[in-house]
Amino acid sequence: MADKAAVVLFSHVANDNSITGAEKLLLFFARELSSYFDCLLVAPQEGKLTRQARRSGIAVELLPIPLVYGMYTPYAGLEEDIKTFQKGREFKELKKWLDQRRPAFIVTSTCVHVLPAIAAKSLGIPVVWKISEIITSNEHTPLSIHVIHRYSDQIVCISQTAALSFTEEMRASKIALLPPTWEDKEMMTAAWSKLRGERRRELRVKPANPLVGYISSYIIREKGLEHFIDMAILLAQRRPDIRFLVIGEPRDKEYYSRCKRKVKLEGLSSRFRFEGYESSLSESYCAMDMLVVPSLVREGFGMTAMEGLAFGKPVVAYDNGGLGEIMRAADCSDGLVPPEDTEALAERVEALLAQPVLAATIGARSRGRVIAAYGPAAYRERLRGLAEAWRLRWNGADAAAPAEPPAGEAAGADAPPAKARQRRRRASKRRLRRRLAGRAAAPRSARRAKRPGRASRRRRASRRRRSAAARRR
Repeated sequence: MADKAAVVLFSHVANDNSITGAEKLLLFFARELSSYFDCLLVAPQEGKLTRQARRSGIAVELLPIPLVYGMYTPYAGLEEDIKTFQKGREFKELKKWLDQRRPAFIVTSTCVHVLPAIAAKSLGIPVVWKISEIITSNEHTPLSIHVIHRYSDQIVCISQTAALSFTEEMRASKIALLPPTWEDKEMMTAAWSKLRGERRRELRVKPANPLVGYISSYIIREKGLEHFIDMAILLAQRRPDIRFLVIGEPRDKEYYSRCKRKVKLEGLSSRFRFEGYESSLSESYCAMDMLVVPSLVREGFGMTAMEGLAFGKPVVAYDNGGLGEIMRAADCSDGLVPPEDTEALAERVEALLAQPVLAATIGARSRGRVIAAYGPAAYRERLRGLAEAWRLRWNGADAAAPAEPPAGEAAGADAPPAKARQRRRRASKRRLRRRLAGRAAAPRSARRAKRPGRASRRRRASRRRRSAAARRR
């Protein structure tokens, strides 16, 4: 594709030493979208995301942009606070920057990254809003939904569960689904047996000891580590051979310390392995015999569960939001238990560990089904359809003017209608292009006009010779 239209993708975070699920999703999306568009990633600061993006050949710019966290947990004064953000220096700089860039469209990631969408729409630049979370449901949720509807041309949701936050009309007219996938090269399928042995030796877990794992990019209360530990305490009483692996960066250090103290007080320290953030999880997935995902919130999707299934591991999870959607898509609904029921978690894990052949069969079957539903080939086919539609709508065409002025920038009573302003801007640009073209062409045309033809030069030479002869006479 010789002439690819420019697209700007806005990441709401760029963590220095680790990378969240939302960052990983956006980076993978940018890599794949680069086949269709010239992608530029904008992040608030340098971090693991920006470094990986550059290594993938994606251009990066740093632009600090305030986040509107009230979009995730809506409240009564949300719209007024958004107007206040629009009056700030960062928003004005963002708008000026976008006006200079003029991409075919922008992609803004997560519901809290509102300002890029507002700035783009105020300039007539189309907006694709990428939603990977479930907006908190309360009496003010319609405010958040209205903002996303107002400042988007298309909404790309990570799952059916995430799409349910929006109205039926929006789901029919604006929303497209793009579930995540994984990097095939990171799976290292041919080396699974070797990776398993090496990682278990590092963890000092013997071949005969079942290893049950828990993984979270960031460990906070909502990710359910304490529930995993309560489950482990119940299992430990009945199965002294089981070992437990916890992987994740402690975001809430007080909560993390409390969880570790509980393990120590129960006398289980020797059976637990606490590991921090891991950039590559392939070895740890291979080392596990089972994965438990005890999330306490309605997940938009549940990357960890999908990855566990892709590695052929039986997964046991709370039936919460997108987790249930993934497990059912892979025909693993038997691995779902009621939310916050640690006894049910323990019973399900124990039942699978008691039948290792059945557990292995479930894992292999689930792997095939999760590849069909969410594998890289399925992802690329979905993205291809979206990208082709975006190219038809926005590639090289003038963006449409916003249907209404953005919040905080309402037009005055005497202001011309949006379409009229847009027509005037286009006419002004055409006149400017003609003037510039005329200036550039004038010297060349002037030189052509002054340059005489061959016959004209002969006549002038003849006249000069006759005049000279007359003067001599």
